[in-house]
Amino acid sequence: MARVVGRPMKPGADLLLHDDEKPAYIRLHDIGRERRSRPLQEFLNDVGGLMLSAEAPAVASFVAGKVLQKLLKTGKVRPEGGPLPGAPEGLDDAIGHLAKSGRKYEAIAGQFQSLADKLLWRRGRSGPFASLNFGNTHSHAVMVGPGGMEERADLRVGVIYMDRYTRFPDHVQTQPRAFILLSPGEIRLGDSEWFSAGVGTVFANDAGESFAIRCTARPLLAVWCQVERER
Repeated sequence: MARVVGRPMKPGADLLLHDDEKPAYIRLHDIGRERRSRPLQEFLNDVGGLMLSAEAPAVASFVAGKVLQKLLKTGKVRPEGGPLPGAPEGLDDAIGHLAKSGRKYEAIAGQFQSLADKLLWRRGRSGPFASLNFGNTHSHAVMVGPGGMEERADLRVGVIYMDRYTRFPDHVQTQPRAFILLSPGEIRLGDSEWFSAGVGTVFANDAGESFAIRCTARPLLAVWCQVERER
């Protein structure tokens, strides 16, 4: 997997974003004009349904709901077949554990398995409190949004992968962001204490708040989404 070369990280930079320049404006179309792949559409539907469930925090459901509403229109779907670095090692372990976590996760695991090699995976930039060798133990990708399988500038749906015993650097997020864990993990939002969370946990972090996440004996897999600021 090739290392991404970009500009030096600014203090407090949002480490899930890799924008070297503003994304190009993409005209949005009703679904059907630009057709999403069936696995991507089903993945968005199923994960979105979990993020809107009655058990999910209201803030997370609010963010996810705005993203899902915008997803009623499609961006520019990237043609398949171009050369990509490939999914990170260990991802199959995380997907396999997800598939065994309950019937409602089995379909999500299968959908994601079919999408993983079609994503542009990027190595993470390190920062405060990151685990040793973080650049080699973390990868993330955009599914829908700038640089994603579906290119558009109004929203992002992304995925995080971390190897066992990895801690993501503490950083401040630039936009309200909703998450769902597809593996066990430990989270700290703002000035709160660390808390353990299982598969299916939904949470949100507000703009300007710090965010930290780590995993222990199992690799971490999480999906996040946000609405972009109007440019």
